[in-house]
Amino acid sequence: MSNIKYFQKFVVKKEDEMLKPNLFLWSYTRVSSKDQYDKNSSVERQKEANQAYALENSYEITEEFGGTYESGKSDFTRKEFSRLIEKVRSSRKRPFGILVYKMSRFSRTGGNAIGLVNTLVEDLGVHLIEVCSGQTTITERGKINIYESLFHAHKENLEKKEIVIPSMVAAIKAGTWIGPCPTGYDQYGRKVKNEKFFSFKQRLVINNDGALLKEAWQWKISDMYSDAQIISKLEARGLKVSKQKLSQMWRNPFYCGIIINRLIDEPVKGNWEPLVSEEDFIKVQTLLEKNTSGFQHNSEEEARPLSRLLKCNVCGCFMVGYKVKQKNLHYYRCLKCNGVSVNAATTKRAKRKGANELFFDYLKKYVLPESLVPLVKMQLIKFFNFYNEGVSVNEQALKSQLDALEKKLKTLKIRNGLGEIDRETFDLTFNHLSNQISNIAKEMNTLTPKISNLEKLLSLAMEKLQKLPEIWGSGALETKRRIQKKLFPDGVYYDVKNHEYLTKRANGFLCLTSCISKGYAENKNWTSQELLEKSSEAPPAGLEPATL
Repeated sequence: MSNIKYFQKFVVKKEDEMLKPNLFLWSYTRVSSKDQYDKNSSVERQKEANQAYALENSYEITEEFGGTYESGKSDFTRKEFSRLIEKVRSSRKRPFGILVYKMSRFSRTGGNAIGLVNTLVEDLGVHLIEVCSGQTTITERGKINIYESLFHAHKENLEKKEIVIPSMVAAIKAGTWIGPCPTGYDQYGRKVKNEKFFSFKQRLVINNDGALLKEAWQWKISDMYSDAQIISKLEARGLKVSKQKLSQMWRNPFYCGIIINRLIDEPVKGNWEPLVSEEDFIKVQTLLEKNTSGFQHNSEEEARPLSRLLKCNVCGCFMVGYKVKQKNLHYYRCLKCNGVSVNAATTKRAKRKGANELFFDYLKKYVLPESLVPLVKMQLIKFFNFYNEGVSVNEQALKSQLDALEKKLKTLKIRNGLGEIDRETFDLTFNHLSNQISNIAKEMNTLTPKISNLEKLLSLAMEKLQKLPEIWGSGALETKRRIQKKLFPDGVYYDVKNHEYLTKRANGFLCLTSCISKGYAENKNWTSQELLEKSSEAPPAGLEPATL
């Protein structure tokens, strides 16, 4: 008789994990985009399906993750997904498994996702359960099926990209804007939330906010206003803009009608009306390079118009304006140098003029006597005509260089398309040529444009110069600041010892008219023809008629 049954007690009994009581699970749900999250109830349906599965199989869901929109093209850029995995790794009491309605909701990264699931199952003892199919990683066959589902999700995502991305690239190259458009435009198209903006063909139309932002660009280009002042002016017109949003706008090529997108390696002209021209956009970038923040202190007082203009002649620092409440008087003083202080206004007991009145008198030195106006105007016409000839030569040379570089860039793209050069060489050469083209474009933007109505413009400038102190004195605070910055871009230095103003650099037009009139006054025997022939042939850099 065989004793084989005796050895049955040595057989290790396998316990069916699925039948263990009081098992708890975690649930993960998601959709890919905000549009899906807003327009359908997919997340809620996923939660309901997970809860039904847990109830049917005697599980308890103790924690839920996701419940929002997160793209599945990468794993650890998803906040909720990262939180789930991190908590699994750090928890002492891990769940038996993670419920996912469908594997594509868990991940679409293919091999990376398979590796992650293998770590969860083999190293951490946490299973993955696909609710819609009932597949789990508890058995080897189930594990393989889960891996196949993850790989299929990755393949499905890749196939979508192969269809969608080329279409998107073609649309972008045709000038279509992809995604929500920035502030200032109403976006018409097929995928819009508001039905009144539905259109079979995309249109971006400047709205009321855009009309105000268009003005803001012109204020910025003039370099007469800080970002703080522009924000204040916009708010007064009913549009609130934060300084961060305004700073982003200055740097966004969209507003000059240019598309920059990661799907293409070159800029494309868009099919919408820009708020600012390409040339003016480049001007703003030049201004931003000089002042990266573009944001200045916004403490403006009518009694202290010379704030951010007056500098201490000893240390070169700006003099600060302040008010002594007990005396109800305003002052300017240097924070670094002792004794460098001056009244803003002239008082009855003061022995010296106040800073504001002193500046009014200082402007008189640039006033052009009426008797010299025709002579100075004739001399200036000669200067400008000579200068414009030089500008034309420089402009032609730069255009020639630009054309040559653009031809090289075109040839490079053709060679890349034919496969004659490798990608690394293409990228290096493309970046090099693009930088050169950008530098030339900036340099061309600095050239002074030709003046078609020169005589009319000079006549207007002469009239302004004859009334310069009065224009400044009668102007509002904003007008005074604009005049000050235009005439003395580097500020005015206060010499406390001699109680006078000094300048190291003034507006080129202002200096030139002053120099001509002074030279003629010192040589009264000169005729207008002699003055023309004795004049210097080249005007100073930055010369342009004053516009107050």
